[in-house]
Amino acid sequence: MRSHRGLRALLAVAATACLAVGAAQGYAVVVVQPGDALGSIAQRYGIGVEALSEANGLGGNLIRPGDVLHVPLQESRGGLAEPAPAPPVGFRRHTLAAGETLSSVTSLYGITIAALVGANPDLSSLDRLPVGVELLIPPGEGLLVTLEYGMELMDLLAAYGADPIAVARANEIRSPFDLRPGMLLFLPGVEPTAALERLAAVRELENTYVWPLHGRLTSYFGRRNLGLGTSTFHRGLDIAAPTGSTIVAARSGTITFAGWSSQGYGNLVKIRHAGGAETWYAHASRILVRVGQGVSQGEPIALVGSTGISTGPHLHLEIHVAGRAIDPLGELR
Repeated sequence: MRSHRGLRALLAVAATACLAVGAAQGYAVVVVQPGDALGSIAQRYGIGVEALSEANGLGGNLIRPGDVLHVPLQESRGGLAEPAPAPPVGFRRHTLAAGETLSSVTSLYGITIAALVGANPDLSSLDRLPVGVELLIPPGEGLLVTLEYGMELMDLLAAYGADPIAVARANEIRSPFDLRPGMLLFLPGVEPTAALERLAAVRELENTYVWPLHGRLTSYFGRRNLGLGTSTFHRGLDIAAPTGSTIVAARSGTITFAGWSSQGYGNLVKIRHAGGAETWYAHASRILVRVGQGVSQGEPIALVGSTGISTGPHLHLEIHVAGRAIDPLGELR
């Protein structure tokens, strides 16, 4: 078994000898591997054999393992995209299905949100991912990064405070030739701080409530006087609109209830949002969603009606935070 010092030396050699790219000169440095031919290397980098031979002062096409070639980099002008690099050993793939959330995915695989973000640091949202998006499932906590052209491996590890030994083992790096520009590297134990902060800012923008229906406000949140010395507390906001008007989700989330309520709400839809908040939509004439379904902000969920205890067609909207109804008027944008 190699010593820790030996592994560190191995990574240092790999960083400088195998992955150097002359950015200013516009070339990549390639170490010839057994089985390589000048033609195959030229094809790999989209360059002519003659141009590659001329750039390296070769008198012919003969190259040997261990030779170092300078490959001129050409300007990209579009065309077919390169296939996505394969993740390191131990990663699995998961395709997001209808009704699934990142929380349900982490529960399924027994990992944390931080671990999932670390494996997918380019996620656009924590709450609004489309059905069909592919997620990488990591073997543990850490951060997945790309070894870019011109990047020295030891500098990369130092920037993230990653342990070279743990990185070598997690990525099965046994020799300098196991490293190549564009490959994905897993950095065990490194927290995806930048990605988490970015996604938190995105969530803050997403976690606002829009009006689920445009109409006339007929009753506000708070205590209502019913006459004859009686009163009751109204836990939501009533918006009157013609029967059949479309009610949309005030915020993205997952449907937790869609059916008849015996508590006077009539046809009722409940949506659970990120962080545990809920919105309730009551008195609908028709429900358009089902339990377990994920909905986006602004997506139709029901039609206005007058079911349950109601004096006319309207939407009764409630917003619940930590199990307590709050005034929707202060939250809607």
